[in-house]
Amino acid sequence: MINKIEENGIMPDNVNKKNKSSALFWYAVCFTGIFSLWAVINPDSLTNTLWGWVYKYHDNFSWFTIAMPTFILLSCGALAFSKYGKIKLGKANEAPEFSTFSWMAMLFTAGIGVGLVNFGVAEPLIHYLYSPQGLPGGFDKVEAAKNALSLTMFNWGLPAWSIYTISGLVIGYFTYHRGAKFLPGTPIEEGFKDKKWGKPVGKVANIVAAGAASLTMAASIGLGVFQVKNGIKAVTGMDFTGVGSSIIILLVMFAIYTIAAVSPVQKGMKILGDINVYIAVAILAYVFLIGRTDFFMGTIFSTFKATFTSIVPISFENYAYLDKGWFKDWPNTTLIWWISWTPFLGIFIARISKGRTIREIVLASILVPTAFLIIWFSVFGGYGLFDAIVGNGEIVDYIQNNPDDVYLSFIMVLQQLPMFPVMGTLFIILILVFLSTSATSAVISLSMITSDGVENAPPVRTIIWSVITTMVAFANVVTGTLNGVKAVAVVIGIPYMFFLFLSMSGMVRQMRKDVREGRV
Repeated sequence: MINKIEENGIMPDNVNKKNKSSALFWYAVCFTGIFSLWAVINPDSLTNTLWGWVYKYHDNFSWFTIAMPTFILLSCGALAFSKYGKIKLGKANEAPEFSTFSWMAMLFTAGIGVGLVNFGVAEPLIHYLYSPQGLPGGFDKVEAAKNALSLTMFNWGLPAWSIYTISGLVIGYFTYHRGAKFLPGTPIEEGFKDKKWGKPVGKVANIVAAGAASLTMAASIGLGVFQVKNGIKAVTGMDFTGVGSSIIILLVMFAIYTIAAVSPVQKGMKILGDINVYIAVAILAYVFLIGRTDFFMGTIFSTFKATFTSIVPISFENYAYLDKGWFKDWPNTTLIWWISWTPFLGIFIARISKGRTIREIVLASILVPTAFLIIWFSVFGGYGLFDAIVGNGEIVDYIQNNPDDVYLSFIMVLQQLPMFPVMGTLFIILILVFLSTSATSAVISLSMITSDGVENAPPVRTIIWSVITTMVAFANVVTGTLNGVKAVAVVIGIPYMFFLFLSMSGMVRQMRKDVREGRV
């Protein structure tokens, strides 16, 4: 019967879709598997080779990387306040699927993840200690501290969220306004239909995106395992080490994010996002009120001003006449790391932003998270800096003596305050839920990508990607190859910058065409 249908040229769409999704699934699995096996079999080779490639890129194109997010931020602003800003992702009368609070909670927790805890205290101190704008640059301690928070917010604030926002807009416009598929390559394929290279480049983008999503998320899960171990040890005094403890933590996280991922987004992801925000705000409010509130308020105001006034100076500072070790390891590598998150975050942001206008998405998803992060880093990073300047310097000494394991610094802040058993327990829960939220968004996006871009992917495909991502994370935790997997994510992020700019161009081309033809 099937042969007869094929002879008549009437192949059902579901057969074609199944073949396409199966092919993309296996391409993505092979892509992920190659780098994962390399990491396990010969981790030194993987780490040295890929970081070598990354630093060669930095040597020649660090000027482009540091300026890139500011260009994207300006592009987002231009879209929001132009005639295109009123375009809604969806039908003209379509209401948003989620409340503004839940939408923002999902955006924020999926986009930041466990890094908010990993680097909330550590990153400002690292810039304070090692950046040309810190102590090595001859600045006094107070100015070095202010500059450190300014540099931190450049890495985590407006630039980072403009990258995430544009990645969601380019996919959301084509899927909800043009009826296209939820695929990273869709803006390239659809936006450049008139070009012979549009379709093949879009397909390559899909494969690279799936691999990037899986490996990037596996690295984040692996880092989170160590954070949970640190938290349990600090709270209970138990030496929670060994493979067995890693398996227990991974199984708990696997259960949380798999259940959330196969549940409707309105339930699973929404609930995790809301819980994350409640716990994060509770810990933040506690430290703010119990700690040096007057100092924190001054730091918040100072950091707020610097966040908006230092973007251009930082974007055009390449430290041409100085040693670039810090510059390569932090601003450049961090910004590319954000790019490596865009393949799955773009799809996820598009998926939850239905019914909202481009202007609303740009303003809310860039300004609101940035405002929260200003407070977060001013309080936690500010606490660490205050301790370094007028305190006993315990936290900054730890970071100097443990440059490859700075993650304990967040717990050290909580240990210096009352009620540590309670706040430490909340900290462990926050890590687990933060990781689970990011992992949920990743496996949802992966299942959508490898199911030919359907809005609601089959639960089986979601479970498969959840298992694959967890297995990669486990293999790298056990073998200690997380640095190699991080290198894979950064390497993938470099060419993905090219795909992102093509996607932006494709969206603008399509918007102009739609306006000319009266479709918007």
